[in-house]
Amino acid sequence: MIVAPAAGRYRVLPPDQPADAMEQEMLARWSAEDLLARTLREREGAPDFVFFEGPPTANGLPGIHHVFSRTIKDLFCRYQVMKGRRVVRKAGWDTHGLPVEIEVEKQLGLNGKPEIEKFGVAEFNRRCRESVWKYKGDWEKLSARIGYALDYTDPYITYSNEYVESVWWALATLHERGRLYRGHKILPYCARCGTALSSHEVAQGYKDVRDPSVYLALELADQPAPRRILVWTTTPWTLVSNVALAVHGDLTYLELKRKQRAEATLILAESRAPAVLGDDFTDRWEIVRRLPGSALAGLRYRRPLDWLPFTGDGAHELIVAESFVSAEDGSGVVHMAPAFGADDYAAGRRHGLAWLHPVDERGRFPAEMPLVGGKFVKDADAAIIEELQRGGVLFKAGTMEHSYPHCWRCDTPLLYYARESWFVKTTAFRDQMLARNARVEWHPLEVGSGRFGEWLQNNVDWALSRDRYWGTP
Repeated sequence: MIVAPAAGRYRVLPPDQPADAMEQEMLARWSAEDLLARTLREREGAPDFVFFEGPPTANGLPGIHHVFSRTIKDLFCRYQVMKGRRVVRKAGWDTHGLPVEIEVEKQLGLNGKPEIEKFGVAEFNRRCRESVWKYKGDWEKLSARIGYALDYTDPYITYSNEYVESVWWALATLHERGRLYRGHKILPYCARCGTALSSHEVAQGYKDVRDPSVYLALELADQPAPRRILVWTTTPWTLVSNVALAVHGDLTYLELKRKQRAEATLILAESRAPAVLGDDFTDRWEIVRRLPGSALAGLRYRRPLDWLPFTGDGAHELIVAESFVSAEDGSGVVHMAPAFGADDYAAGRRHGLAWLHPVDERGRFPAEMPLVGGKFVKDADAAIIEELQRGGVLFKAGTMEHSYPHCWRCDTPLLYYARESWFVKTTAFRDQMLARNARVEWHPLEVGSGRFGEWLQNNVDWALSRDRYWGTP
């Protein structure tokens, strides 16, 4: 969409609509003036103000938001010219990334990485290289029609050997300075696209969905009398990989005995009892004792599913104390699978917990696994809940509506699980970046202290690996 002058006002035109006579005259005049080249000639020898266009992907049409952002960029460049500086406006093209692959997949009728490999990676990449220039003319036309000067004669292009070489130079420099390392990270991952997503990408795909809400009464081991602990999860599929439970050391927990029935006692957070058992729970349950969460830490329990053997020397079927456990929802007891959650992973490292990761890159369980073998994990929930009921550990099950992230490109529910990745140690510079940010004169002020400052404060090491075919190597 293009903004063009009309009768002293502004109107919005689609990029393919012919210009009217007044606009044609104006565009012809701008072209003849060639203002960018003139400013460069007249500022020869002056101090440089360097501007590189944040590169658009030319296989997608420009939108009205690009008019807004380019207008703001143009204001800064014009201001610097007026201050006497030589301003080179270098155009660029982002020719890599998942948006390009998705577009080509649609054209070829492919669905995911296995089908790309069957089609042929070399030919697929050749199609991607062609696809990236689909709307190049529309972008250049947009720039002209809004009076946004860019030098398109020598743009930087991310698939060029020179650009790729610069990426390798940057990685080599980081490595030489000890800032590059390999490790695991719990990443938001799209099993259909076969790649992790950035936090910015995740933010674009949240949807309100109904997911399971499952409570399990798991038996405590090595107890003089039968005792169970109530555990809550909204991801039954991760119970296959359960290795521990977490309580909050400072929360108060109740141990309850059902009135007039001889059965195991039940433990849950006191603040959650009314929500889980009903406001009138004391009519049916007798309070045996109150105890702090710290008294539960170190106890052992029997896991809900034993489909995977434990290997190595990691601790398992252990209750640990963790501050991330909330009294706002659930039972105050969290099921932990360190391969499938950021808090779980960090706690697993702290407590030396075992590692169970049976899910492949397509988000499926191994074929040999009972009941759910070969299934996409989110499709396995119903079968797992039925098995929990047969095993006598299902306390109650329902559903809850909540906001859950989906891939913004293909609409697949994202999975949070551990992926091997290369990392840049950005946290090593957190204090320096915060100090520099404090010296920036932000307008409006709350952007620097709020959104940007909070992002710096919560900075984590940058996971830069992407498991794709058409990307900067």
